[in-house]
Amino acid sequence: MTPDEERVKDYLENRELTAERFSKAETRAGKTPDFRVSQNGEFLFYCEVKSSSENRWLDNQLTNAAPGDIVGGARNDPIYNRLTSDIHNSMKQFDAVNKDHKFPNVLALVNHDDMCGFNDLLGILTGNFYANDGTAHPIYRQFSHGRIKEEKGKIHLFIWIDDHKPNRLLFSQTDETHHSALCNAFGVQPNEIKQIGS
Repeated sequence: MTPDEERVKDYLENRELTAERFSKAETRAGKTPDFRVSQNGEFLFYCEVKSSSENRWLDNQLTNAAPGDIVGGARNDPIYNRLTSDIHNSMKQFDAVNKDHKFPNVLALVNHDDMCGFNDLLGILTGNFYANDGTAHPIYRQFSHGRIKEEKGKIHLFIWIDDHKPNRLLFSQTDETHHSALCNAFGVQPNEIKQIGS
C-alpha cells in the first residue's frame, strides 16, 4: 500500500469506515479501485486514490542549466490535464467492478502540489473560475465538457486531501440514493452542503 493509500485509509477509518483492499487474485484478474469501504460490516462504496506530486518542471530546468542560462518558458498549466486524467482513469477502475453504478463511487485525491488546490478541482468539474466577488467565469469548459463530461457525474463524492490547505468533501449529488448514503456515512447533513452556483 502506498503512503497516500494509507493516508486515505486512515482518513476513512477516523470516520468509523472500514477500507479493505481487493485481494491479489481480484487485482490480477483485472482493474479494480483501491478499496471497498464498509461501515459496521455493511458495504457502502468503492474508493479509488489518486495522487498529485509537486510539479518539478522549473526546478529540473534550473538544476540542469549551466551558469547564466535562462530557463523556463511558456506552457499550458498541467494541473487541469492531470486532474481530468485522474477522473478518467479512475472511472475505468470503477466501471470494472461497478458498471451499473449500483454502489457509490468515491475518488480520493491526495494533493502534494502547492500550486494546485480545491478550486482547480471545482474548475474542471464545473468549467468555471470562481472569482472573489462571487461571479463565475466559464474558462475551463474544455476540461468540464471534454473527455470527463459524462464520467464526472458517475463519481458521487470527491475527497480532497491536501498537504497545504484544509481537506474538503465535494458531493456530486448526481444520484439521490447514493448522495443520501454518502452523507450518512460521512456525518454530513444534506442541507448543510454549500451549493456551487454556476
